[in-house]
Amino acid sequence: MSLTPKEQAIRLIIIRVLRDLLKDADNAEREQVCREWSIGDRIGAALGPGGEVAGHVLYKRGAVKAEISDPGAFHRWVEKNRPEEIETITRVRPAFAKAVLTRAQRLGTPVTEDGEEIPGVSVLAKDPQVTVIPTEDAEELVRQAWQSGQLQAIVADLLRPALEAPRSGEDAA
Repeated sequence: MSLTPKEQAIRLIIIRVLRDLLKDADNAEREQVCREWSIGDRIGAALGPGGEVAGHVLYKRGAVKAEISDPGAFHRWVEKNRPEEIETITRVRPAFAKAVLTRAQRLGTPVTEDGEEIPGVSVLAKDPQVTVIPTEDAEELVRQAWQSGQLQAIVADLLRPALEAPRSGEDAA
């Protein structure tokens, strides 16, 4: 089937707009998951006439990372409190710095075994994240959902808010 350049242009515009709308819908769905789900939730998504699992959605805790945010302050603290961990080139031994960062990451705060705060070390916790993991046959299950009519209702529900929203400058009726 050969399309005219005008038909191709129309298709490409529709694809672009729908892609952007679906991206917005994806962001909105992920925000709703973040508001309503609990960390650690893992929900299967069944599609198609047989209700086969097409994948899972996980709401995972955000990664935690410890870093030396003020090398000078950290170095002064190590010199004062753990001088044996200072190398003759006047730097903190990398193995010790790694151990401090690992402990801070695990505890969520940079403190020693006896609770002393370690200056110059920060612990950053990233926001929780929504992970979507399709199964190997998810694409085929989406095709089957399309053929059975199930997908049209889901996609319409996702796009309806954006497509029915008043254009900028229009009053909501």
